[in-house]
This record gives sequence, C-alpha cells and structure tokens, in this order.
Amino acid sequence: MKNLFSILCFVLLVSCSSDNGSDINTSPNSYPPDLTGTIYYKWATEGILKVTFPSATGGSFIGDDSKLNSFDVSRDGKYRLTATNASTLGNYVVKFTLSNMDNGSIVNEFNYTSPAGNSYCKGQLSPDNSLILVESNDEEDGITLLKTDGELLVRLDGLNNTPFSMDDMAMWLPGNELLVTHGNNIIRIPPPYTSGTLIKEMNYADWGHLAVNHQGTQLAVRIDNHIYTMGIDGNNMRQVTTSNFKESRPVFSPDSKYLMVGSNYRQSSIMGYSWDMKIIPNDGKEYNVGPVETNSPGVLPILWKGDDKIVTGSGDVVWK
Repeated sequence: MKNLFSILCFVLLVSCSSDNGSDINTSPNSYPPDLTGTIYYKWATEGILKVTFPSATGGSFIGDDSKLNSFDVSRDGKYRLTATNASTLGNYVVKFTLSNMDNGSIVNEFNYTSPAGNSYCKGQLSPDNSLILVESNDEEDGITLLKTDGELLVRLDGLNNTPFSMDDMAMWLPGNELLVTHGNNIIRIPPPYTSGTLIKEMNYADWGHLAVNHQGTQLAVRIDNHIYTMGIDGNNMRQVTTSNFKESRPVFSPDSKYLMVGSNYRQSSIMGYSWDMKIIPNDGKEYNVGPVETNSPGVLPILWKGDDKIVTGSGDVVWK
C-alpha cells in the first residue's frame, strides 16, 4: 500500500416563496409553484416516507425494514438503489438492488463483501446511474466504487498515509467526480480517482453533515449549531439559519432554489437523532427556523397535504 504526499493536491491510495412568519407549525396555504421534486426520508419505525412538491402529497416509499442500510433515488427519477444487510452466520454480505421506480422490476442485484466484512455498508448512485459509491463505518473498507453489476472499479484506502475514518463523508459531483472529507479537509476527486484537490480546510471545532447541490456548484454544512452555504471553491461562506436551538442535515432541492434544513436537531435515542423539516429559499439570507421562535418570512415547514403535523426525520434524506 502506497501513500503519496502533496500540499494542494492530495494523492489517494488506490486499490483496484410565500411568507410564513406568524405560525411556525402551520402549513402554508400552498407551496410555491417552483418548489418541486420529492423528499424521501427515514422516520423512526415507519420506514422510508416521501413528500412531493408543490402538492405536498405524502406517502410510503419503502416499508420499515431493520435490515435496510441505505436507499437512494437516481437524479432522473428512474431508479431506486437499496443496500440491505443480507448476512448469515460467517457470511457478511450486503445486497445491493437497483430497480425501476415505475414498476419495481430489478435492473441489477448483487451481493458485496467489504474488505472488513462490514454488513452495514451504504450506497449512493452516481449522477449517470453507472456507478455505486460504497461507504462503510470501518476504516479498513475505505471508499469503494462499484459498477452497477457489482464489479469493482476502484477502492480509495486513505490519504497521505491516513485512512478514511467513520466520520469522513463522501458524495457524488457531476461528471462522476467525488467530494470527500478527510479530517478537516474537503477534497474534490475527479476520475480516474488517483488524485484530488483541496477545496477548503474546515478549522472549526464542530462541523458536519456536508451536502452538495445537484449542479455541483454549492455546498451546505453545519458549523456548530447552524447551517452555512458556500461555493464549490470554498468561498462566499454565509450563515443561512439561526435559532436558539440546533440545525443540521441540509439538503438542496434538485434545482438548488431551496434548501431543506433540519430544525430542532435533537437526540431522540441513545444512538439516534431526529429533526423537524423546514424549507428556506437558497438566497444566501439568514432565516430563523427555530421550533418556538417566530420564524422568518419565507420559512416553509413541511407538512403533508391534509395533515397538521410537521414532518420529522431520523435518518437518510434525499431530494430528487
């Protein structure tokens, strides 16, 4: 295993808008017509739910399954990817299933065994639907890219003699580039995934839940208790949420006009967290999204059509 060092170029180890300022928990009369797409989200023991805009029609997407490690939806809305713990005694595998959204038919399905034998691996579908980014909470597994038939494309084991940790994050950029964090660094890695460039060094005591928009032009991240956005080059950082509580889990709308934020982010179990979902315009302004304060005009709490309860998440969230 080799580690190559660079200063600005990191060389990787490769082994083959309606106002809502009066009542923070009341649904607006209607959502803006330019608020589009579907938010898919995990909630407690109800499985994966969904809500589609601008109608705010809600429903079930995937039934509750304790073996489900992760899910994803392709950017064109055609495919669903699931990663399921399919382990048996002495056989630690994760089953990846790529299926059609319209009829549920299976496009590809295969079992994957990580180097560490981790049965909790997760997967993200690439923008062109040709690759799967596999993440693990075991350092030995690194970051793995598979073809959608299960063939190994590349595995990134670490940076500068330091493996990726379970706290590091990885996600897709347009053109099948990768955006990863490694310690306090945010790094961009283009194909063929042999080197990367530093975007920004995050010199903050507490930050996380990095997100990138579909266009690959903007980032959102939690720093301390609030959400900030910045350009893909790490510049033009702006605080966009505030409250007397904590916000986290930002997700961009498909067209990047809006940002979903997790308001009142709180610990709800020994190992888990939950949050209330609210939407703010992605215009660089700061919005109060707190659970008890009067929210800023433009803040939209997410409620299913015909329901009066704010949508709450407790796991993966995607907006496609």
